Amino acid sequence: MKSRIVILCLLASSLGSCTEDFEEINENPNNPVVVNPDFLLTTSQFETLNLYGGTMNRVVFFNYTHHFSGFQGEFQRYTYNNTENNTYWENTYINCLQPLHQIELAYQDNPAYRNRVTIARIWKAYIFSNAVSIWGGIPKSLALNGDPRVPYEKEEDIYYALLDELKALAEAIDPAGDKYTAVADKIYGGDLPRWRKFANTLRLRLAMRISNEAPNGNPQVARQVVAEVSQDAQSTLTSQAETAAATWGTTSDAWSPLYDRAVYNYTANLATIPVLNESLVYHTLPYGDPRLGVYGQPVRLGPQRGKYFGQNISYGGGDEFAGGTPNPHRGLKQENYSPIGALFLKPDAEYVFLSYAESCLLKAEAALKGWWQGGDAQQYYYEGIGASFNRYGLTPAQATTYQNTPGIKWGTASDTTGRKAAFGDWLGISSSYVPAGDYFRQIVMQHWLAIPGQGVDAWALLRRTRVLEFQPQFDTYSGDYAYLPNRLLYPADEYQTNSAEVQKAAAWLSGPDNLTTKLWFARPVKPNPFLPY
Repeated sequence: MKSRIVILCLLASSLGSCTEDFEEINENPNNPVVVNPDFLLTTSQFETLNLYGGTMNRVVFFNYTHHFSGFQGEFQRYTYNNTENNTYWENTYINCLQPLHQIELAYQDNPAYRNRVTIARIWKAYIFSNAVSIWGGIPKSLALNGDPRVPYEKEEDIYYALLDELKALAEAIDPAGDKYTAVADKIYGGDLPRWRKFANTLRLRLAMRISNEAPNGNPQVARQVVAEVSQDAQSTLTSQAETAAATWGTTSDAWSPLYDRAVYNYTANLATIPVLNESLVYHTLPYGDPRLGVYGQPVRLGPQRGKYFGQNISYGGGDEFAGGTPNPHRGLKQENYSPIGALFLKPDAEYVFLSYAESCLLKAEAALKGWWQGGDAQQYYYEGIGASFNRYGLTPAQATTYQNTPGIKWGTASDTTGRKAAFGDWLGISSSYVPAGDYFRQIVMQHWLAIPGQGVDAWALLRRTRVLEFQPQFDTYSGDYAYLPNRLLYPADEYQTNSAEVQKAAAWLSGPDNLTTKLWFARPVKPNPFLPY
């Protein structure tokens, strides 16, 4: 494992990235004796932004979450690339986690830095919560000490540890104590109460992630954690201003990777430009959801010009099941689909790590289960929709109109009269139809619709719920349909440098070390009933 690389090498390689909105911190990092914790936090936040919001988002998560389409590379086609997978792993441990570990090593015994060490640990917990959802069991407790033979820990044990750690860390923040400068903390500007709310809401997210019945989770632990969090609901994210987000910069060394690929280098990448996904269109357009105009743009060229038309990630496969229906995707190029919304294509675009809208919808789900004390599922459901609309500059009146739409209004069924096809994919095998009284599906659908571009979060949501309907990927090479991948493989580099431990972790999985093996927290794949396999 490459985490043994010393921090000075990390910092030297990171300097070029921390510019524009991620400005230099006061001390010169080229000659550090003890590196300023402000610089280290900035480095970790920017690297985390680039990891989950950058190439990994486009290559892996776009197609896995059905918000956008990343076109067809190896990961996009539900297979894998060893080199890229190694890079994602190394970026996680070296670029994102190691700076935080250095804060702990240098300052954990200094009371003048108590809050800054605590916040570094909260951010560290966030990164580990993503990594465990991507690979399963991973190195955690001893991962950053420089030993290439670092032990792995079981997936469920990592969740239990994170839930305990986040509780202690939230309680450890001293509102009157030290804090990061506004320049250094690119998420909350050094605001201590907001970091406490972030820790508690992240704890809620992880509790709900493991809330399925065994063997697909642990509802007893989840319920206990939710009850604890709900006892002080005001210490969770309760307003738009508390959303945890960061933005890229406006110069080439700090701007959004999506802007770089899809706007600045549009012509060079024209054949593989990411676009809107068909699934997002049929979950928004038939309901009159104005967020569609935020998430995508009308088609500019081709037979669907002027319409919202999303790419189908099956790439034209499955015509034999269409019942004579012409395939509207055949022969189309990327420029014949709806571009991703302009808000997401800005050089200084925003990436959201945890939002007020998600906080509301997690509470709605917890209240629906009877776990959340002092809140009503319907109330939180509507609050979450309103928060999502507000985030994108839409009006309360637009939110109210949408909330009264059949299928969106609490407990009602979708009105498909005379337009059933509008609610489904082109093959007619998947649908956004909501039956009357299916409150869980309503909450999950709104949760998914509130987090576009948050690929790592949306992928975890879809795997743990399995209620939204998407057309499986069609593999033109094998002629088979492949369902949403469950995880990424352990990196090939780990099998070379940490062979005994990674093989132990692979043995803990519920199947072989591949993309289709279900992780502990997730529900099993739900096959499409209209397909023969």
